[in-house]
Amino acid sequence: GNVITWNVGNLAPAASKTFGITGKAVAQGRHCNKAEAKATCAEPVAATACTEIKGVAALLLEVIDVADPIEVNGQETYVITVTNQGTAVDTNIKIVATLEDTQSYVSSSGATVGTASGKTVTFAALPALAPKAKAEWRVVVKAVKAGDIRFAVQLDSDVLDRPVNETESTHQY
Repeated sequence: GNVITWNVGNLAPAASKTFGITGKAVAQGRHCNKAEAKATCAEPVAATACTEIKGVAALLLEVIDVADPIEVNGQETYVITVTNQGTAVDTNIKIVATLEDTQSYVSSSGATVGTASGKTVTFAALPALAPKAKAEWRVVVKAVKAGDIRFAVQLDSDVLDRPVNETESTHQY
């Protein structure tokens, strides 16, 4: 269970022995270990050591195009997926997508509402993403000119020190 017992045997006066344990946290929060020593000819003594276990959020950004390659005047759908691979919630997740001049905005959908302005699609911040959870957004564009395209996505959140950038190439012919 949760109890470890060492039978020390005889211990000479003024002598000491050291014991240690190694554990793995399975949950966040305050965790305490209590040690107690008992002997036949002495009063029991005890000590407690507590540790605060904190999790870490770790976001993975993936961007794929669904129909590559596409003809001019055809539509392409980009799927943007953010996965929290960590052990703590991340908050204020922001997605911004940038189209090239050879594409025009058609629509967007997903975990939060997207707003287009020129060649930029900005999604409202996702308030929180739990550990192991995923959030998905979609951007539909129209090919207006042939070319080797790079659809760019930027991810930011409260945990990140700097944005994460991902691009997806699409061939328009």
